[in-house]
Amino acid sequence: MATTDICAQMRHNAELGKKEIENERKELSELKRKLKHETDPIKVQQLREEIEELQDRINVDEAQLQVLLDEITANCNGH
Repeated sequence: MATTDICAQMRHNAELGKKEIENERKELSELKRKLKHETDPIKVQQLREEIEELQDRINVDEAQLQVLLDEITANCNGH
């Protein structure tokens, strides 16, 4: 595979990653909104756990995206 093809694929993957993180952030906001209005202690705990898991996933996805963006910067200038 040519460097330009690899760089194009990496850029495409970065765009997909950005969209995924955006969707996860929207979901996180929705869960936090639900948490504010929830009164059932069991549901509150479930929502807190979901929020924590989703926040962790967002953090990992952001770190992976940053690595990919760094690779693109380092290897794809002019391609």
